[in-house]
Amino acid sequence: MTMDLYLEVDIDSDLETVFSWIATPEKAKVWMTGVVETEIIDRKPGMVGTTFRERLEEGGSGIEIHGIVTAFEPDHRISFHLESRINALDVDYQVDEVGDLVRLSVVSAIQWRFPANLTSLLFGRSMRARITEESEQEFARLKELCETGRTE
Repeated sequence: MTMDLYLEVDIDSDLETVFSWIATPEKAKVWMTGVVETEIIDRKPGMVGTTFRERLEEGGSGIEIHGIVTAFEPDHRISFHLESRINALDVDYQVDEVGDLVRLSVVSAIQWRFPANLTSLLFGRSMRARITEESEQEFARLKELCETGRTE
């Protein structure tokens, strides 16, 4: 069973600034909850096919995620396929101008692995609520960073 999520936020900034926060792995540690380490393993020309890993830590435990860039359009779109011991995840970020603002949207599809898949059957609603809340907090941090002109 797949858990699909959609989130968007309007940001008073420019496309390049917003996109740089999404597409630069080192910046993930600033706005994404739990990201403590990022590493590009193999950077490909045009970004599609670039492989990387991230280390997440939360509540005293950690997990390593391996990813690959599956789509890349400069200042507009970046997509990833991510794998960890508990899930596989496809994420698509898009950045568009909407009037004087920039709209950042993300579509995620999470496929849980055993035993997390059993947990998601029992607690799927609360898991979705927790993931959504965490994502909204991350987007709020990202919005603040972009709107205050912070670059690192």
